[in-house]
Amino acid sequence: MLINIECDLFDIVNRVKEIDDNYYIVFNKNKEKFEVHYRGQMPTFCLTVPYDFLDARTVNLVLKTKVENSKKLFEEIDNHNSNLQKQSYQKVFDTAMCDSGL
Repeated sequence: MLINIECDLFDIVNRVKEIDDNYYIVFNKNKEKFEVHYRGQMPTFCLTVPYDFLDARTVNLVLKTKVENSKKLFEEIDNHNSNLQKQSYQKVFDTAMCDSGL
């Protein structure tokens, strides 16, 4: 069950709408999480807010995940994954060196 959030303590709903009037925020009672949706697409779901309440981090997250910023976001994800892969290879190498007595 989704409950449409019309207002909140920190005016996050209106600040998100300032980014684009098609954004709206709901509370998903089944997941007990806030979600951001967008009227101009189907399905309307954009993201689950990873915080227990709405605050400025929600606005920043919406700004970061806008379609216009997707190239930069995908680059960040690729860089992060590349760094994780390098760390993983380094751990395997270090373990192999330790096990071989070198």
